[in-house]
Amino acid sequence: MKKTLLTGLVLAALSPLVFAAPDGMSGATKKASDAAQAIGNVDAITSASVVPQNLRQTVKPNGFTAGDAKAKRILFVVGDPRHESVEWDLVNTAMKHFMDKGCEVELRDLYAIGFNPVITRETFFQAKDGLGETPADVAVEQKYVNAADYIIFAYPNWHDTPNAITKGYMERVFQKKWAYRDTDKGLEGLLKGKAFFTIMNAGWLGMGRGDIGDGIGKNSNPIWDKYLGAFRVMDEDTAAFWGMKTLGRFVNDRTPGNLDKDYAEKLDKLRADLTKTLDKKFELK
Repeated sequence: MKKTLLTGLVLAALSPLVFAAPDGMSGATKKASDAAQAIGNVDAITSASVVPQNLRQTVKPNGFTAGDAKAKRILFVVGDPRHESVEWDLVNTAMKHFMDKGCEVELRDLYAIGFNPVITRETFFQAKDGLGETPADVAVEQKYVNAADYIIFAYPNWHDTPNAITKGYMERVFQKKWAYRDTDKGLEGLLKGKAFFTIMNAGWLGMGRGDIGDGIGKNSNPIWDKYLGAFRVMDEDTAAFWGMKTLGRFVNDRTPGNLDKDYAEKLDKLRADLTKTLDKKFELK
């Protein structure tokens, strides 16, 4: 009995390592690991494709300038721990495109900066009611939001909502008496003149790319529009809460499969679809 229990504990401890391994490589490369070959298709166990190393891009934001700037300021708030993911490729593509269009870009990589998304009992009433002093880490993020014209939230779709670190950022940073306040007529958003947009890579939402109306095929369109319609309700409610405007979403539900032979071509098409959407949503010339 003891031996069985010990064996079970060892297997439980090792299992995260077994299933995490494919996340660090891509079957789209010519050389696949034994684990990938044994599985057959890495996409069968991961909800987001991994970009082959030779196709990955690294983009450094140019930052916000001091004082009043004529250029549009775009703040990226990213909640994905894997820089090799398709989600991060979309972020890098968007940041580069904005800078090429003359915009100023700042990046808050929530995992890299170690942002704490948890509201504790000690900080609950400060976040919910604006009581007491704003925590130092939150005050830093509020300065970035204050300086931005647009906020882009970017995260993978894991449970059909912003993931924990991104949602925690929203809850802690966009606190009462800073993002909204009570009035005789109800809540009033305090971040007027700003807008936000969402970039989300998904595993399966009915198949599509873009926003409502961008589903693929007769059978998938109703499902896609149902999901994206729900996201729109959430985004519009959040925008009204903060006094901002929502520019909608770019959702990718057609990620290249890790083992696709034409991965590079499909990735180029995805990048082009995103930049075309950004040009339209942000009126970039």
